[in-house]
Amino acid sequence: MRVFEPIFDLKNRKVIGYEVLYRGVEDRENFFNSCTEQQDLEIFLGNVEEIRRVKEDGYLYFVNIFGSTLLTYWDVIEKECGDLKGHLVLEISEKRSVCSKEIKEISEKLGFLISLDDFGSGWSSIECAIRLKPHFVKVDIKQLAEVFPLVVKIAKVLKANLVVERVENAKDLLEVSRYKGVLLQGRILEEILV
Repeated sequence: MRVFEPIFDLKNRKVIGYEVLYRGVEDRENFFNSCTEQQDLEIFLGNVEEIRRVKEDGYLYFVNIFGSTLLTYWDVIEKECGDLKGHLVLEISEKRSVCSKEIKEISEKLGFLISLDDFGSGWSSIECAIRLKPHFVKVDIKQLAEVFPLVVKIAKVLKANLVVERVENAKDLLEVSRYKGVLLQGRILEEILV
């Protein structure tokens, strides 16, 4: 099963895109910690097929992928996803090492944008952000108080858009609405804001 979570531009009060989330296993944390690049590629391509099924112009579609999967299977991704240039955002997972300039070079060659997932956890570090120069940096709302000022500064230096993930209720929305220029992600956003 796959779920589309909206990514909302609070300033302009509109949905700019969706993250495609794979929900095909019960214990996702353990599954993705032991997932092979081949399995990751299969999930990624399944997510891409789901995007094609529902795709509308004017939106970005964020899809998780290990950096190592991109490095290993970039030619398959190029062949299977070339029609999504300008719409596909490769959301580089924090679960595997992502500190490779090759990831940036390959994504540019393929014509896709990059998002760095769960900044401040796992492999999603300042060093990786500097090397990848992502278009988007995502931070979980649960880490907001701890890392937000730093992430804002890093995003500005990198000229990246900051996305606050897991905005799930009106309290979360109120907490992040005081920050200017951030994008919000969460299932409840379409119900509350649109």
